Amino acid sequence: MFSVTLELCFPTVALPAKPSRRQALPLVLFVLQLLSQSACARPVAAGVRAGVLTRLFPSATELLSTPLVPASFTQKRQAALRWRKAQARSTVQRAQREIEALESLPSLPDALDGDAAAELVARRARIAELRREAGVAEGRIILLRTRQHQMGIRSRLGWFGDGARFLETFLATEERSARVLLSLLARQRDPWNLVREDTASLLRLGSQPALLAGYMSLRDADLLAPHAAAIAARAAKLERYAPGILLAVDGHLGAIEPHLDAILERLDQIEPHLPFVLKHLDTLAPHCGALLKHIDALLLYADDGGKYLEPLLPYVPRFAPLLDQLGPHLALLRPHMRRLLPHMPVVAPSAHRYARQLAVSGNADVLLYYFGWVLRIRPLGAFVLRLPFMPRLAAFLATRLWRRPVRGRTCDLAAFT
Repeated sequence: MFSVTLELCFPTVALPAKPSRRQALPLVLFVLQLLSQSACARPVAAGVRAGVLTRLFPSATELLSTPLVPASFTQKRQAALRWRKAQARSTVQRAQREIEALESLPSLPDALDGDAAAELVARRARIAELRREAGVAEGRIILLRTRQHQMGIRSRLGWFGDGARFLETFLATEERSARVLLSLLARQRDPWNLVREDTASLLRLGSQPALLAGYMSLRDADLLAPHAAAIAARAAKLERYAPGILLAVDGHLGAIEPHLDAILERLDQIEPHLPFVLKHLDTLAPHCGALLKHIDALLLYADDGGKYLEPLLPYVPRFAPLLDQLGPHLALLRPHMRRLLPHMPVVAPSAHRYARQLAVSGNADVLLYYFGWVLRIRPLGAFVLRLPFMPRLAAFLATRLWRRPVRGRTCDLAAFT
């Protein structure tokens, strides 16, 4: 219902209005076959969608959970294998879309220094990570295909097979969006209140021709179709930001779209900082995937009115590829940012060498109290931080230096020992 409402009131996410005959015929045949088989087998993809209908229509719970005609074990296994292949194909396509978006960004020469070099390294690291994810999913597809051959399941050939695989992959991609809708409905005492609010917002957005025309002209706007349910479920919150999103997102939709469902799921936490995100989307969009994986820790730096967001923004390209290694340090460093921030130009290039030394981050205030003068002399500080033995020496000193001059009466409450 949300998808239909969004496609009627917000044409940006609609599929092409006039598909070619080659595209339309396989889809029609597959839908007819799916309808003919619905009496004997419940579609694997129906779980989340059935949950949405159950939340909206509790009286239909028993009807949705009971197939009209029981399916055989072979039919269920065949449907499960094809659904897993569709999920793997969806993962591959999502990774490919993000790789294409990153590769389409303005190229940077190899001989660079500073922030531009960090941006180039971050792009290459993200592309390599996405290719590994796609490779793993491709391997899973090969294994599932082998299992199908062992079971005697024939491949679907021709237009019908292409259409069936296209629809299955689309449903697998759309399932993540339906999960966002289901999670929002599950939090509501009255699910229909959410439906009414979002429908009203969609109608108001649909009544603005200039806004609609702008969204319809976005590059890659057709990629939003599988995310229709999640977008519609967040329409009430997104309505006030719709003009700003239109101005900021053009050209970055390819990098953002693979993570759109995760963004909408965490929108309650992101919304207070959405103006900052839209203002600096040029910097943040290429690293969207890496930042979202560690969003809980990163949001710690958005408190106190977001006073640390602007100063830390230039370091996003440098640290985004390292967040998997440095993620545990984020919460430990937050209490010491006031002292650490002036030294970030010296500390940032060598930070990855201290990934295993959590004691250094937990007691950064103590180390800066005694040795901050070294970092103020930038060439000397950079040289000292690059010494091979410095990470272990810093961790040793961090837990043994006298803390009372730094923390006063709270000196026994060490952040990390």
